[in-house]
This record gives sequence, C-alpha cells and structure tokens, in this order.
Amino acid sequence: MAEVDGIQGAFLGLRKRSGLKAERLGTTEVDLSRLVTLPAVESAVAAGSPVEEAVVRVVTEAARRLPPTDLIVADAVLALGLLRDRMTGRADLAGVYADDLGKRRAALADHWTELHTLLDATPSPVAVTVRGLRGSLEAATLARLAEECAGSPAPSPARPDRMPPADAKSVVVVGGAVMDQIFVVDYFPAAGTSTQAKLFESRPGGKGLNLTVAAAQMEFAPRLMTAVGDDFWGKQILQTIDDTGLRDDLIKIVPGATTPVTGVIVTQEGNASYLGWKNESQVALSTADMRSPAFQSAMTDAEVVFVTFEPAVDVVRWALGAAAHQPHRPLVVLQPSPPLDTPQHLYGQLGSVDYLVGSEWELRRLLPDPGEEDFGLVVPLLLGLGVGAVCAVEKFGCRIWSRDLTATVEGSSLPLNDAPGSREVFSAALAFWLLKFGRKLSVDALDWIVAATTIKPALEGLERFPTPQEVDRKLEGSG
Repeated sequence: MAEVDGIQGAFLGLRKRSGLKAERLGTTEVDLSRLVTLPAVESAVAAGSPVEEAVVRVVTEAARRLPPTDLIVADAVLALGLLRDRMTGRADLAGVYADDLGKRRAALADHWTELHTLLDATPSPVAVTVRGLRGSLEAATLARLAEECAGSPAPSPARPDRMPPADAKSVVVVGGAVMDQIFVVDYFPAAGTSTQAKLFESRPGGKGLNLTVAAAQMEFAPRLMTAVGDDFWGKQILQTIDDTGLRDDLIKIVPGATTPVTGVIVTQEGNASYLGWKNESQVALSTADMRSPAFQSAMTDAEVVFVTFEPAVDVVRWALGAAAHQPHRPLVVLQPSPPLDTPQHLYGQLGSVDYLVGSEWELRRLLPDPGEEDFGLVVPLLLGLGVGAVCAVEKFGCRIWSRDLTATVEGSSLPLNDAPGSREVFSAALAFWLLKFGRKLSVDALDWIVAATTIKPALEGLERFPTPQEVDRKLEGSG
C-alpha cells in the first residue's frame, strides 16, 4: 500500500505544468523513488534505456491498460499523448496536451464525449467538470494508475536458446505486424465460385515481424518498429515477440484499436494471394513516433535497417532518410510490399537503398506505369532511381542486377513454387552475408543466400526461419 501511495504521490506532483516528460524527470523536485525502483523500470534501465525514458514508457504502458475513462483522464492529466494520433485533423482537441494543467483540464471537460468517442467508449451520463477533475476524479484515476504500475512485472528474460550472440549486430525493422488469417486451398476460386479450404490457421505475421524473426535467426539483435492495437490479436503478437526473445520497446500499442489483419489464400504449391487491412485510421506509426528518443537511438546503433511498405508513405520516407543521415551508415534493405499507389513520393529517398528485394510483380509497381515488357527492361529504370541493387526473388531463386554483380541463381527443385516469408528470409540472409564477409556479393554468396530460403520451405509459422548453421549444413550436404 505504501508503494502505491508513493507512486500516486509522484503522479499528483508530476501532473502540474507540462506533465510526465522524460526531460522534466531529470530536474523535478518530485520524489520519484517509487517509480524508478519499479521492476519494469529497473529491467529497462538494465537493458540500456535511460531511467527517465524507462519511467515514461512503463507508466504509459500501464495507462494503456486502464478502462477507457481512466485512460482518458490519466492521458490528459499527465499529458502522455496516448490519443494524439487519433486527433489528426481535430485542432479543437489539441488543448488536451497543453503545457498547462489548467488548460488540459478545461479541454478534457469540454471534449469529454468526443474523447470517449475516439476510443469507441461511452462516457458516464454525468458530465465532468474542471472542479470535479481537480477534486476527486483525478486522484482516483491516478491511484488506479499507481496500482497498475505497481503490478507491472519486469519483462520476462529472453530464453537462453533465443539470446543473440554477445557480438550480435543491431538491426532496426520498420514494418508491419499483423494477424494472418491463412486459408490453404487446392486452387483459387474464380469469381462467382467457391472452394473449401484444406486448412485454416490464424497466426502472427506481417513482413516486418517476419523480417525481425528471420534476422534474429541470422544472429542479429533486431528491434521492430510497428504499431498494434491492444485487442486480443495485438496481445497475441506481443506474446509471440516475447516468446521469441525479441525486444518490444519500439512497438506502439494503440488503446481501444483493432490490430491489422491480412487474409492469405495459398495453394498447396505455395502460390499465395493477399488481402490486407491496415486499419490505418486507428493503428499506424507516425513521423512523431520516429522522432522519439528510443527510435533515434536505435537508428544510431543500427548496422542494418530493413524497411517495408507496410507503414504510411511518410513514415517510410522518414525511415529511409534517417538511415541515410546516420554518421555510421547502415546497410539498407527495402522490400517494396505491399505496393504503393504513388511510389514516386519515395523516389527522393531511394538513393539510400542498398538492396531492393521483392517479387517481379512488386518491383514493377515501383514505377507509375508497371508495364508488361520484359523485366530486364524495367531494371535499368529501377537502378536509375538510385538503388544499389535490384533482387527479384521468386520460386526460391534470385535474379540480381547491381554494379558489382549481374547473375541468376535458380531455386532448388521443390514441390512448392513459393512460401510466405521467403523474401524476408532472403533479406535476412543477404544482410548476414554482407556484414560478415563484406558488402560485395559473388555468385557463391548468392548461392548461400538463396539456399537459406529453401531450408524450411513450408507454409508453417515463424519457426520456419533458418539459422546460418542450418544453411551451411544444407550446402555441405548438397556438395
């Protein structure tokens, strides 16, 4: 009880002026002892986070778990910014995060119903007032937030068999994490017809998450920057990330939102069609997220940056620009999937891309007019946009065009034509080889990278991604 009271007391002091801000915690006279000794905060500090950022993160995550009304009050009183992305185009709501507590209270009272609507929640029938907030409502909410913080456990340590090597190189992935709804069929039904699935499975996926797990298997230390809802699916994704031993400190959790979903219809041969629902109006990264201290620090440390087209185009543009301006320039691998309606908005940033990896269909759609001519005529146009190399990865093989190498490596003879995630495996294996043996490719190197895509060519989940040792053993066995 004393611990909860101490945490609540800190919140009551911190609500004044600009609220709970990392930059303020270093100079405030408020007693923060109960906050900095929370197990979740101590664990984050041990992992390398500054104590001020750790406190803000732990409190923010605890606030996300509150019921809607308490979340709204805590969010405004402490100026946490949990609803900021949902306020796009609503300048009238900006006062909720004003630097003055009195202005935040006034905005909260004035827009009580609208703020609940942002969370699809119903406010109490009694209208809230500034006086009511200042009286008992804020204190009661901050007491519940204190209880939530006191009950926040330290993150489970990564399983020993999943720990990256001590010298593992840092990787940042800017992409998506979704729930895949997978239907395995004998054939794609024509319009107006139907077929029965041979198998159905719901599991975490998305190119960003696939890239993160594939990179971890390739002995990198990856961190995924993405957004999910706090619904059942979002919790499943976060649990999968925890079970895999990956860090989740760059994952944005949006309260009251539904996690994006992808429908996958795949034949027994591995040919797949995808139907994505990003839920961009609720669940999306913003450039403000990209400017967070945690992400800036991750980009500074990164040896490799993987980017997909799953986030909004301005986020993709920002990520590519940030990678290009690092003092120690990371290797940048871009998977242009799912295709953009206006890819030309990114042409100014493609000069920072070392490797462009995708299917021929995806790569063509980087041009305003994809055309149907021979793909060899499309490649010079893509290289002319400034990318270092183009890799068309299909049927477990690769065609590459770059300044150093133009080559084709055919895929192994397999009963599958393709498998979801095969291009993510290729990208992770490509980065592994380039960082270990130098940033120039040979045909032998490409043989090794392509072999990685055939180690576990199945339709199963994240466990199908291979390790370098498995690739070596496969090549030794085939030699």
